[in-house]
Formats: sequence, C-alpha cells, structure tokens
Amino acid sequence: MLDNTPAVTALREHTQKRHAPLETIPAISVIDDDPSVRSAIDDLLKSSGYSTKVFGTADVFLSSSSIWDSDCIVSDMEMPGTSGVELLRLLRLRGIDTPVVLMSARAGVSTAVEATAYGAFAFVEKPFLPERFLDVVHSASRRGSRSQRMLGARG
Repeated sequence: MLDNTPAVTALREHTQKRHAPLETIPAISVIDDDPSVRSAIDDLLKSSGYSTKVFGTADVFLSSSSIWDSDCIVSDMEMPGTSGVELLRLLRLRGIDTPVVLMSARAGVSTAVEATAYGAFAFVEKPFLPERFLDVVHSASRRGSRSQRMLGARG
C-alpha cells in the first residue's frame, strides 16, 4: 500500500507538475487477478488524481458498464478465464476503442510484441516504476478521453 512517505509525496508532486491538468477526471479500469497488485495500482492512480474501478477478472469487467465508461483500461495479460490479449480482442470486436495498457510479470520481447500486435496502447513489465507507469496511463487516458473519441453503438 502506498502512503505519505517522502518518496510517494515526491512522486505525486512530480506527477502533478509534469502532466497538464485534464478537463475531467479520467476513469481508469484496472483488471488484475492478484488482489495486492490491484490494490497497489488503485492506490497509485487515485493518489495521482484518477478515478478508478477495479476488477478481479476480465469477464467481470466485460459484464460491467465500465467497458463503455473507461478512458483507459489497465489489464494483466495472464489471468484465469479471459486473458488480457483476449480482452483486447473482445473489446475491439464490440467496437470499443478505449486504449488498453497490458501488463505482465513474465515479460519478454515476444510478450511486448504480442501485446502491441493486438492493438495494445502500451505494454508495461511488472514490477514497474511508478513514474513510468503513470506516464503511460496519462498518455493513454488523454488519447482515450471520452470527449476525444467516438464510441461504437452500445449493444
């Protein structure tokens, strides 16, 4: 869990200075089967000014309204049930173009290539540096801003 240690406080201040403010608070959906990873990412994003919703599986996410309401989706690649790559494929089949950031602890060049080949906005190797992760999410959420993109018909 993140707290108010000097390092976390410095990271927050750096992030606030580095990133131009967004007109609305970006909504980030976080999907990871590991509760401690979900919680840590949720804490990091909230402490950086994002609105978050967390999900333990891609299947639960796919059955929620967050598929339509997210500015960015952050998902683990390897989970029970629907994988992160399969999640990305299913979203695109539904006409949902929200930027997806895929993460994996078992990363390699082939994993990153696979993620981007399926249209991921970015691939992040776990464990990641918080600053790098926040930079990726910031870029993805700007591109995925609900006011900046058109969504397919809800169905």
